[in-house]
Amino acid sequence: MLTILDLLNHYLGFFNVNTRWKGKIYTILATVGDFYIAYLAVMFYLNKNFLRGTLLVGAFLVIMYFAILNFVYYFTKKTVKWDISPKVEKYLGTQEKKEFGTHQSVYVPANGLYKQNQVLPTTVISDADMQAELQKLADQLLVAGLMHENYNGLSSNEQIALMRVEKIETIYANHPGTPIPYFTVKEERDGLAIYGGVNEMMASRLGRIMSVGLMPIEDALRTYELYPATVTLTGGKGHSIGRSSVIQVQNPYQIQVELAFKKKA
Repeated sequence: MLTILDLLNHYLGFFNVNTRWKGKIYTILATVGDFYIAYLAVMFYLNKNFLRGTLLVGAFLVIMYFAILNFVYYFTKKTVKWDISPKVEKYLGTQEKKEFGTHQSVYVPANGLYKQNQVLPTTVISDADMQAELQKLADQLLVAGLMHENYNGLSSNEQIALMRVEKIETIYANHPGTPIPYFTVKEERDGLAIYGGVNEMMASRLGRIMSVGLMPIEDALRTYELYPATVTLTGGKGHSIGRSSVIQVQNPYQIQVELAFKKKA
């Protein structure tokens, strides 16, 4: 059973599978394995090995208890009053501590400052080649010490509270995102492309802008002069809300782009 779980976890890692679906799959497999333990307990009793049979019955009941809790959580999105998981976590888990003696530095975008009413969010897509460039960029930022994976000093409980308040499924280790040192936009045949990197010499194509605000990129290019305002890297390893604490996840990197705009004369 452990081998099956290990293989399943390995292959699911290749896909961006929702953590709740993973939880459902693991819960079903654990329940099947638990009934196999019950079968072994019965066989030990039939062979008059009462000590081992009793130990297996105890293991069966403990696993079944947690399996029921998981069924309630993953299949109904509810919890029960008799869930002892928080108490178990209190004694066995470790609480992440905030780093002391640190201060938040002021970030000035490389492309200048804009007022909030001068910029619009965009929708960006990245194909497989661009995804590879984003992964390479993330590695370079980590090596250069420009990206930190400490969840902005938030504890597990603070991360859970933030995800619930902002109604997001995942908080990433580099929260709230890592500004890309160099970026620019280029108008191409298929629209507007984002290029970026640790510097201009190492810049590569990271994504294509599909819309600006609510406007398709074609309409936006006809109506406005567009300038890159901010490009932020997010994604990678992160945490999602589990039954009693956070769950580790791994998602592809992506970029969040804001463009400044000025109506064409």
